[in-house]
Amino acid sequence: MHTFFKYLPLVILSTFISIGVSYSATLKGKVIDKRSGEPLAGAIVTLDSNKFVAEAGLDGSYTIPGLQKGSYTMRVMYSSYVFMPVVVKVDDENKVLVQDVMAEQDMHFLGEVEITAKAKNGSDEQARNIEKNSTELMNILSAKTIELLPDNTVADVLQRISGVTVQRNANGEPRYADIRGMDKRYNYTTIDGIKIPSPDDKMRYVPMDMFPNELLDRVEVIKTLTPSMEADAIGGVMNLKMKDAPDHLVVYATAATGMSENAMNQGFESFVKGGQQEKDPYQLNGPAYNATPSDFNKDIIRNKTAPTMPNGLYSLTLGNRFLKSKKLGAIISGSYQNTYKITNTVFFNPASQPGVNNLPEFDDIEIRKYSTREQRGGVHAKVDYEFNKKNSISLYGIFIQSNMYEDRYITDTTVSGQNRPGPGLGNVGFKDRISTRKDNTTSGVLEGNHLLLPNLKLQWKGAISKATRDIPDMTTLSTGLNITQDTSGNKVASPNLLKSIGHTWENNKDHDEQGIVNLTYTPSIFGKEVEFMAGGLYRHKERTSYYNDYTVNNIGNIPASSLPTIDNSSLTVSDPLGTWEGQPLNSNVTEDITAGYLQFKFHLLDNKLQVLGGARIENTQLWYATPTVDAHYAVGTTASYYYTDVLPSLHLKYALEDNQALRLSYFKSIARPGYFEMVPFNYAGDYYSELGNPYLDRSHADNVDMRYEWFPKGIDQVLVGAFYKNIQDPIELNVNRNGKISASSLQPQNEPNPAVNYGAEMVLTKYFHYWGISANYTYTHSAITTPKLYNQQTVGSSYKVDSVSETRPLQGQAAHVANIALIYKNPKLGLDAHFSWQYTGKNIAFVSAYQGLDYWNRAASYFALSLEKKVYKHVAIYAKINNLFNFHPVVELEQSSKQFTYPNGLFLPYQIDPNNIIVQRDSYGRSYLIGIRFKMD
Repeated sequence: MHTFFKYLPLVILSTFISIGVSYSATLKGKVIDKRSGEPLAGAIVTLDSNKFVAEAGLDGSYTIPGLQKGSYTMRVMYSSYVFMPVVVKVDDENKVLVQDVMAEQDMHFLGEVEITAKAKNGSDEQARNIEKNSTELMNILSAKTIELLPDNTVADVLQRISGVTVQRNANGEPRYADIRGMDKRYNYTTIDGIKIPSPDDKMRYVPMDMFPNELLDRVEVIKTLTPSMEADAIGGVMNLKMKDAPDHLVVYATAATGMSENAMNQGFESFVKGGQQEKDPYQLNGPAYNATPSDFNKDIIRNKTAPTMPNGLYSLTLGNRFLKSKKLGAIISGSYQNTYKITNTVFFNPASQPGVNNLPEFDDIEIRKYSTREQRGGVHAKVDYEFNKKNSISLYGIFIQSNMYEDRYITDTTVSGQNRPGPGLGNVGFKDRISTRKDNTTSGVLEGNHLLLPNLKLQWKGAISKATRDIPDMTTLSTGLNITQDTSGNKVASPNLLKSIGHTWENNKDHDEQGIVNLTYTPSIFGKEVEFMAGGLYRHKERTSYYNDYTVNNIGNIPASSLPTIDNSSLTVSDPLGTWEGQPLNSNVTEDITAGYLQFKFHLLDNKLQVLGGARIENTQLWYATPTVDAHYAVGTTASYYYTDVLPSLHLKYALEDNQALRLSYFKSIARPGYFEMVPFNYAGDYYSELGNPYLDRSHADNVDMRYEWFPKGIDQVLVGAFYKNIQDPIELNVNRNGKISASSLQPQNEPNPAVNYGAEMVLTKYFHYWGISANYTYTHSAITTPKLYNQQTVGSSYKVDSVSETRPLQGQAAHVANIALIYKNPKLGLDAHFSWQYTGKNIAFVSAYQGLDYWNRAASYFALSLEKKVYKHVAIYAKINNLFNFHPVVELEQSSKQFTYPNGLFLPYQIDPNNIIVQRDSYGRSYLIGIRFKMD
């Protein structure tokens, strides 16, 4: 090292000397399609028979340095294009020459076939073309972009799209998507335009982490609704476009492995999966059977700690066209992911109600460890047949399965100063919850497209879809001890005794049958083509839910350590018949939706202004049946609901130039309540009692959108827009204060005041030769006023509870959301690099029944890095790192933590911010993945 610094001045001097005496010229420019003006990325530029070679970057630019005085013949090569040789003269060696090349498609090469501009499926170019030409306002991520992102599921991918935030599960994985600050209940999901049912046991929304991203051709987030689209989306629509059959043989295959950081550093808690009983005693023996402790398998609680296995991710896609003229196309795509993750969480359990003046109080602190294994698998297959130019038919099906095996271990200690004698003293509880959740979604669609007349088209679709969730024998083992202090100051722990064992079975099924018909008529009126569309939809849904649980109690002082071998005489089943009888979770729902629409589209002002409008009518009929009804509701065990909505819309698009446009849209939409929300139930939740609301109504919204669009060249884009939403009868969880039910009960209710949600969005994608930047930013403001409770001290320690109004943002709505990605693509080296930053501003995680006590997610920043290097003609290796800087999510109360100094000298632990109270802190660690990709297309 000392020797290096000794000769460093000579190195610098010699460098400057070499620069001074090395005279040469540089040739640079762009290779551009003469007809469209699009850059021809990957074009090969040569001088003097390949003596100098350069490859055009993503913006079409090339650079050739080191040219001496003289003349050079420049040639360009690019598939199906014609280039005339160009003579370049260098008369000054210290000069930069600029030579742009305009190219035309080779007519001889194309022959007599019709010239059409068709971007490659799954490409960025295709995504930009769809965004530019769509009648709806949308944002798209292509399969090519998704492939290079550090993401593995659709939920991961969605957070990269403008205006989309994600709600994460207990393991930190994105699960549900909010669009423009609108909660997941205000959005819906489609696969190739067909709405799919949800495996969720209570609601309509679909968990987006079910879907592996390898099956996709692109992800579309549609933010304005036209009359031809289903109308129950106020935030937007997430459309998953699956891979289509190609026009030639394609083979894609990937294999990868990796591990999460926490899983590398900690032992993984696993359980005997064979110990879980698929059916409960009631299902096995009938409703009159009295369960005994021997009916429950104790093998499930025989946990073991072992090193974590590595993750595995695999995918395969095969596609081609067959028969004469390639009339038959087929593709099959499959994916399997097996991942392990460990999450550590600190959580403060709130008291049932706050103290005087709504001072927050906490009963316990929970130290949680989640050991989670997730298996995701999916198969998508599609066959299409073109009878002739006028008639074609396709059949496709998809099966998605997501299995989660989780061991959640909780150490629960008293945190309040009154019940905590001293540091490390007091009651300690241990809860080990062992669960398996199996989610499935299956959909089959038969579709036909027919040209009945030169200006009359018919499209029809028939679909059968099914979603299920099965949670067999979720077992919760509760034990506990008490830590005291002897006269010598030593800590003494009582024996860890069994408290109870809970066994729960849940499953639900959601079955859809639907048919869609669309007619398109394009007559010429006053010399201009006008498009009229009319169509309809019918969907029949049947939804069933089953729930039952049992509790096995300890009637003796049984040590927890002897539980697997204890005698049944020491245990008893508190409710041997189970809780199935009269359980409102055992409900059936039937829903029929009938819809029709009329839509028109025409152009004005020399075809610069496109006008699209019309109206949609949707009729909803819902019926539910439940085995019981709470005495507080004046409704029976069955109820029916009928309502009809007329939903107009108007969309204007004005072309400033061929690649620039202004959009202005208005549409009216609805959001239907969740199925189970309307069932009259009353049961204890984690923190509050939860109530159903049979009088719950749908929400309506008036939506206005504006956007400026500019698609300069290639895959570059600039989008700037604004939106405004006025939501009538918004649905929020509120405290119920009707005098009949406890004030600590939460119930979904329609707010009497409208909610307002508005904001602005900006999207930028720009490439500079091999470098690129992709960025988006969304500002959202929402406001809703709801009733809250306020505790006031009156006499002594008694409380008076008042009802007050509080204005707040919608739950989950962050004011600021941003994504920035730095991209490097070098075709010559076969290297792609993607460094991304995803930012979500603070937002409400949990709406409290009490004023000023909402839980807020602290602003979050996630960084990720992905790399891909081509090593052979069809082979590349890739690596991905998520949560690069090991971000720890935090949920907090916007209250000062200084107020928690108890008289005995104890304080609230884990607090590092005097201005806020940390109520939850998670640790996921980084995750690493390395793999190999084979791609022949």
